[in-house]
Amino acid sequence: MAAGNRNVRIHLSQQCFDLLAEAMCAYSKRTGRFQTMRMTVQRACERLKSHGISKEELDLFLSEYEVDGDVVVWIEVSPKWSTNYDALRDKVKMIADKQGVDKILVPLAVYLAERHNLI
Repeated sequence: MAAGNRNVRIHLSQQCFDLLAEAMCAYSKRTGRFQTMRMTVQRACERLKSHGISKEELDLFLSEYEVDGDVVVWIEVSPKWSTNYDALRDKVKMIADKQGVDKILVPLAVYLAERHNLI
């Protein structure tokens, strides 16, 4: 792990894991290159920085998806994209007023990016 990188460990529901896996697959097919979960989340965060996240979108996501679960997922956030990730994380933290912001942000970012055709 390079200096400045951080690993984020989250426990997700199978439903959120499936969302991430399907997004990785779709993104890989669109680009013609294998895309990892990190690459998929990074792209979603990058594209969402101008779109943002609203309270209504967060509420809709949380009504459709159970977030908590037993599937352990690691994502490496590097300085290259940590600004986008942290900005969205701060926004979710502000509007969600909940603990466990990372486990909400990771699937939410992918969900919104796909929903708005940003990936």
